[in-house]
Amino acid sequence: MSLIKQLWLAILLVLALASGGSFVLSTVVGKYTIEQQLQMKNDDNATTLALSMTQLPKDPVTLDLLLSAQFDAGHYRYIGLLDPHGQVISERVNTTTQTKAPTWFVKLIPLDLYAGVAEIQEGWSQYGTLKLESDQNFAYDRFWDATILIALWALLIGLISCYLGGQILKKILSPLNDVVNQAKSIGESQFVMIALPKTKEFKEVVSAMNTLSNRVKKTVSEESVRLDQLRFENNFDHITGLMNHNYFAKKVDASISHEEYFNEGVFIVSRVSNLAEIDQNLGYQETNALLRRIGDALNIECENQPHLSAGRLSGADFVVFSSQAFDCYTLGNQIKNLLEKVSKTSQSALTVNFITAATPITKADSVDKMIAVVHHILDDISAKNTDILHIINTSERDQHQNTDQNTWRNLLVSALDNKRIRLESYPVINQAGKLIHNESPVRLQLEPEGKWYCAGEFITWATQLNLMNRVDELVLETAIALLDKGAKPIGLNVSASAICNTQFIEKAVSLIKRSPDVANRLFFEVPEQSAFDHLSEFRDFCSQLKALGCNIGIEHVGSRISRLGELHDIGLTYIKIDASIIRDININEANKTLLRGLCMIAHSIGVIAIAEGVQTSAELASLKQIGVDGVTGPGVAI
Repeated sequence: MSLIKQLWLAILLVLALASGGSFVLSTVVGKYTIEQQLQMKNDDNATTLALSMTQLPKDPVTLDLLLSAQFDAGHYRYIGLLDPHGQVISERVNTTTQTKAPTWFVKLIPLDLYAGVAEIQEGWSQYGTLKLESDQNFAYDRFWDATILIALWALLIGLISCYLGGQILKKILSPLNDVVNQAKSIGESQFVMIALPKTKEFKEVVSAMNTLSNRVKKTVSEESVRLDQLRFENNFDHITGLMNHNYFAKKVDASISHEEYFNEGVFIVSRVSNLAEIDQNLGYQETNALLRRIGDALNIECENQPHLSAGRLSGADFVVFSSQAFDCYTLGNQIKNLLEKVSKTSQSALTVNFITAATPITKADSVDKMIAVVHHILDDISAKNTDILHIINTSERDQHQNTDQNTWRNLLVSALDNKRIRLESYPVINQAGKLIHNESPVRLQLEPEGKWYCAGEFITWATQLNLMNRVDELVLETAIALLDKGAKPIGLNVSASAICNTQFIEKAVSLIKRSPDVANRLFFEVPEQSAFDHLSEFRDFCSQLKALGCNIGIEHVGSRISRLGELHDIGLTYIKIDASIIRDININEANKTLLRGLCMIAHSIGVIAIAEGVQTSAELASLKQIGVDGVTGPGVAI
C-alpha cells in the first residue's frame, strides 16, 4: 500500500474516531439531560397536582375532573390517584401514544425514568397517593431529532476536515511525487536530479539520491572523456587533429553505405606539394604549427558544415568528404582557398603550394579505390608542378538529380499525396539471436510504377522544399498501420527537423494515443549529431514519447562520446554505435577497448549498446565477446 493511501487511512481513522467520539458523547450527555429534566418534571408536576388536591374538597367527582384536566393539559403517559391501601381511586392512561424514532433507537438508548409520587392530605390524615409519568415518546421524538442534527453536523464537519486535511496533505506531500519519480528513474538507471524540498525528511532523501545521481553522472562523464581521448589517440592525427587515414576511410565507407542518408557526395584531396622545402626552411616546430593551422581550419569548416568530414591521408595530403552533393569546382575552390588563407609562413618568400583534386563520389564507389585514383592524379599533377584545381568526373548523375525544384516538388508531392511509400526491414538482433526491432528505412515511389527511391536520393530535396514534415508524418502513419496489423517492432529514423517541429511531435502523440498498443513496439532513433545539436528539443521529444511507452535511441554514436554523460537522465532505450568504430573490430584492439568502454557507459545509464554496420562473421564473434547487446548490418540475419 502506498504512503499516500496509508496517510489517508490514518486521517480518516482519526476523523472517524473524533467524529464518532463527539457523537457518542453528545448522545450520552443528551440522554442524561433529558432523563434529568423528565424526572424533575414528573416530580414537580406530581407535587403541584397533589398540593392542589389537598386544598380541594375530597369529592370524587371534583378530584376526577382535576385529574382529567391535568392529563389533557400535558404530555403524560399515566396519572393515577391511589388510596392509602394502594387501590385505584381514579386514573388516566395514554394508550395511543407513539414515537417517530425507530425501534432500534429506543432499544439502544432507553430512558431510565421513575414516576413522580406525592401524598395527598385530608386534614392531619393521608387521603391518598398521586403517581404521575410523563410521555417518553415525546422525549424520544425530540431526542431523535437532536441526534439526527448532531449526526449531520458531525458528517459536515468530517467532510470539511477531509477537504482541509487533503489540501494540507497535498501541500505537505507535494514533493513526494518528485521523490517517487526520481526513485523510479534511478531504479531504471536514469539518474535524474530534482530540487531539494522543504520537508526535512524528504530533503534528506532527495539530497542522498541527488548525490548518487551526481556521482554516477560524474563517473559517466569522466569515463566518456577518457574514451573520447582514447578515440582521438587511436583515430586522429596528433599534429593536425584531423582523422587519420584508416579512420577517415572507415568513416567515409560507413557514410556511403548508409543509403538512407547518402546518395552522392564530393571527395576532395589537397596536397602540399612543397612540404619538404617548407620543413627544411622553417624547421620541425614551425612546420608542425603550419600543419596544425591547416587542421584547425578544416575542423572549424566541418563544424560549420556538418555534412563535411576532414582527414589527413599522409604527411602532405589532406582530404575533405562531403556527404551531400555539391558542385565539385565550387566546393574544391572553397577548400583550396581556405587552406591557402591559413598557410602564410614567417618567410614572405616561402609560399605553400596546394594541388587539389575534387571528384563526385557515389554509393557504387570504393573509398580505397577513390583515394588511390586521386593520389595517382595528384602525383601526375605534382610532377608537372602545376598549382591547379583538377576536377575528376567519375559517374553520371541520376536522371532526377539535375531536375529543377518544381519537378522535384511535383514528384515528391505526388508520391506523398498518393502514399506511394513502403518501409524496408533490416533486423536488429540481440546476443541470443532474437529480434530487438527491424530497422525500417523509407522508400518513395516518385512516379507511378516507377523506381523506389531510398531516403538518401530524395531527402535533400525534401528538406529544401520544406516537405520533410510530411515525409516524417507519412512514415509514422505507415509504421503504426503495419504495427496495428501485427508487424514486428519497427525502428524509425527521425530527422533533426522532426524533433524540433512541435507540430510533428503533437501529430505523433495523437497518432500513438489512437493506437496505444503499438507504443512499446515503436523505436524512434535520432542521429547523434542531431541529438546533441538540439539537446533541449531532443529532451522534450523524449519526455513526450517515452510517456506513451515508446522506445528512443541514438544512432551513429562515435564522434561525441565525451558528451554521453549528458544523456543519463533522458531515459534512452539504446544507442547504436557507428559503423566506423565497428568496421574490422576483430583486428583493431584500440577500437575494442573503446567499444568496451562505450558498452560500460551505456549500461551505466540503463541503455543497451547496439553495433551498426556489422559485415562479417569475424566482426560478429568479436562483438559478442566484447559484450555488445545487439547488432545490425549487412552481415546480420535472424
